[in-house]
Amino acid sequence: MIIYNSLEEFNSIKHNLPKLSFVPTMGNLHEGHASLIDIAKKTGNEVVSTIYVNSLQFNDKNDFINYPKTLDTDIELLGKKGCNHLILPDSSILDNIKSIKAPIKSMKLCGAHRPGHFDGVLTILNRLFEIINPHSVVFGKKDYQQFLLVKDFIDEKKLNINIIGANTIRNNNGLALSSRNILLTEKDKLIASTLYKTLKDIEKNKTYLNSEYLKTKLDYLKSSGFKVDYLMSCDTESLEESYNINNNDLLIAVAAHLGSVRLIDNLVISKL
Repeated sequence: MIIYNSLEEFNSIKHNLPKLSFVPTMGNLHEGHASLIDIAKKTGNEVVSTIYVNSLQFNDKNDFINYPKTLDTDIELLGKKGCNHLILPDSSILDNIKSIKAPIKSMKLCGAHRPGHFDGVLTILNRLFEIINPHSVVFGKKDYQQFLLVKDFIDEKKLNINIIGANTIRNNNGLALSSRNILLTEKDKLIASTLYKTLKDIEKNKTYLNSEYLKTKLDYLKSSGFKVDYLMSCDTESLEESYNINNNDLLIAVAAHLGSVRLIDNLVISKL
């Protein structure tokens, strides 16, 4: 794996590279990220990844400062998985950067609780797309809203990039793998797995899906120790609240705090 310690280093050789499949990350990598590398490799392209903790997408300064950093083990994981190129952008990535305003659907779900978050995500991705010019890009669907917004951005700007969505990787208890899980105690990890169990229970009982039923699940999560930002049933494209399970697949999405750690998860449930 070739490591580039600045954008300048990468720019100096990129004209010699073949087609690239891109896996952007903020580091503190785990098996969920490893699965994205595996998917990128299946495209037949060389794989490029980035590790960059993007300050633009943090509306909480302390969250940015405390974001876990494990560069040495990240490099080891990427190398073992067969990543070909790793870019470690320096601060110059923000020089004269073009600010991107995320669309209205960015204000739903997580965006309603993290003002400006998706503006920062799309702003940095637009810069990385310009630099790397990837053939394909791979995103996990654990952050379904982010995947959808990036897909829409690529379509709207008519970028010649194929976006691939990857299924969420979970531990044995169903907890979605996340870089922030390292901040959970073992006891909290067991409690955190309640999020997925709740989503699966909603799927099992989807014939009863309505706002009152979701309210009972919300109350259950609160009684389990979570501070819940949202538990919503949405249209899979517009992210508008919907319970029309008779005619459409629906996204059930949740974000909740356990102690100081914010967790997200979701499940697409099929129509009746």
